[in-house]
Amino acid sequence: MAGPYRLRAGLTTVAKESVIVVGSGAGGSAAAWALRQAGHPVVIFEKGRHLLPGLGTPAGPRIPFGNDEVKPGRAFENQDPVLEPRTSRSQQEASQGVDHSFVGDVNDLPTTVGGGTIHWDAKTPRFWRHDFKGLSLYGPVPGANVADWPLTYDDLAPYYDEVEMHLGVQGDVTKIPASTLAQAPRSRQFPLPPNPPMYAGTLLAQGAASLGYHAYPFPMAVASRPYDGRPACNSCGFCSGFVCPINARGNAAMSFLHHALLDGAELRPRCFVTKVDMAPGGKRAVGVSYLDPDGKLQHERADIVVVAPSAIETARLLLLSGIGNSSGQLGRNVMFHFFTLGIGLFAGEPHSWRGPSTTFTIDDFVGPERGPAAQAAGLPYLKGGICEVGGGLTLLAEAQIYASLPNTWGKVLKNLLRQSIFRAHLAGLSMVGEDMPQEANVVDLDPKVRDVHGLPVPRITYSVHRHELAASAFYGPKLQAICQAAPGAVASGTVPVGVLEQETGGFGSPLAGPASTAHIMGTARMGDDPARSVTDPWGRLHDVDNVYVGDGSVFVSAGGFNPTLTIMALSLRMARHLAGSAPAAAPAPSTRAAPARLAATGGSSAVEAAGAAALATGVALGSVRGRVQGSEDGKREARS
Repeated sequence: MAGPYRLRAGLTTVAKESVIVVGSGAGGSAAAWALRQAGHPVVIFEKGRHLLPGLGTPAGPRIPFGNDEVKPGRAFENQDPVLEPRTSRSQQEASQGVDHSFVGDVNDLPTTVGGGTIHWDAKTPRFWRHDFKGLSLYGPVPGANVADWPLTYDDLAPYYDEVEMHLGVQGDVTKIPASTLAQAPRSRQFPLPPNPPMYAGTLLAQGAASLGYHAYPFPMAVASRPYDGRPACNSCGFCSGFVCPINARGNAAMSFLHHALLDGAELRPRCFVTKVDMAPGGKRAVGVSYLDPDGKLQHERADIVVVAPSAIETARLLLLSGIGNSSGQLGRNVMFHFFTLGIGLFAGEPHSWRGPSTTFTIDDFVGPERGPAAQAAGLPYLKGGICEVGGGLTLLAEAQIYASLPNTWGKVLKNLLRQSIFRAHLAGLSMVGEDMPQEANVVDLDPKVRDVHGLPVPRITYSVHRHELAASAFYGPKLQAICQAAPGAVASGTVPVGVLEQETGGFGSPLAGPASTAHIMGTARMGDDPARSVTDPWGRLHDVDNVYVGDGSVFVSAGGFNPTLTIMALSLRMARHLAGSAPAAAPAPSTRAAPARLAATGGSSAVEAAGAAALATGVALGSVRGRVQGSEDGKREARS
């Protein structure tokens, strides 16, 4: 791939620049597909394993996953936290000179072909207009590095349309509140209609409606009908955190990478890019250095390098390469989102584990809220986020909660599992709260800890802003009220799981798993001013002419929305800019059914969070158990 690749078109020879894409996740796969479609030679480097045999072939992928709740705890698709750990510390610890206070899993994402979308929740909300102009509209926030994006919602809207078409997003524009459409207007109906709603979601939606809130079908990249060779969802319940068991879910691998490979792109799995190689003078990259599957150092040359291994790993790679940090902003402003939960316990069974994770969303708590609660916190406003409505627990997660209680084993544990208060009778909703960017929240290289390859691991210095704490305290009771108002609810609670995580050790807390959103943004924010940003509005490093960033690193703010759709739209916009082409009007993929394939596993991250949170909230087993059992006399007999 050294030098321009020559394509013959009749009598004309057209030079197309060669491209290396680092990472095969949401941003990398979308960029690789668009650049290959435009005729660029493309090679994709993926650090992780290739677990999708048949991807990029006419037969399509065969997915060797099952509904196994144990695998996610064994680094099956994630990086191994022992061989490839991350470290973390708080801002206070950093000021005291502490190198790190935790070593292990710090918001790890799947390290495999397809990246985080291999087991994502597939929720695809759009950012709102106000998210792109937060500083201009609402002013600065004390202690936060709030800034405007160098683009608008309207700039990104056609790319949102195109990505939704390729993913096969389901939804119903007619059910979206007018206030949401004013902030995120749409030019067309969704490619697919909604799935049948979850029963738990329906109950909570009724509770929300009784309080004047507006629940509507959650846009998600799940095929409700056969689409692009994928079968329709069967609502099995194994979604977030699991690979889809029947391959009904759109993702980076199936919706973009598969087609890029069919079109001639090259994929190199188990190839760990360790450095972007530079030409003399340091203004242009000439390619990358990488460790091949045998651990040998290799080099690849190309005209353009697109970096997209996720926000933490992008900062690490650029720091290891010594590029992109003339502004001093590289690695700074890392954001994760901030979960707050509402929990409802029901006399009957809401079946919260059935269906494609959460099938409803509520936008009423996105904000901004400028009333007394914000003023009391010394803030100009509070912002929450969307609510994922209807989550629950799977069996193993429930068992682990009971087993963590004192003196809970043998007959007691068996009876708790039979009564199944936290699984059969629990449902909840989680607010994806906006996380303020802070310059002191930063990803850098740990000075002491190395990975299995001998390279410095990324160190995450992070503390929440008082905005997140105040917003969680303000919106949490509203979530609880929805749960209490749901038909059949006998008890409710609110759990500031993000707050509890911070108070019990941060990333080392027992609640780090439930509190983790796997939403990682910032570290290489885009902007017009090279002194205050890392990339330009198209994702190109200010310091290097031919290195682009194609993942969530470029986010200027977190918004209160799942970020993957926006990552893909930004990456597609960047790739179209590189290729010199306008956004395409994507035709609807074929709705033919695919051959039967094995697929992934699933539970709901919101569900798992809800279960762990129910324990933390003090919705006590004893006080609720009698009420639940009283409504089910004779249904279950406690047996040893």
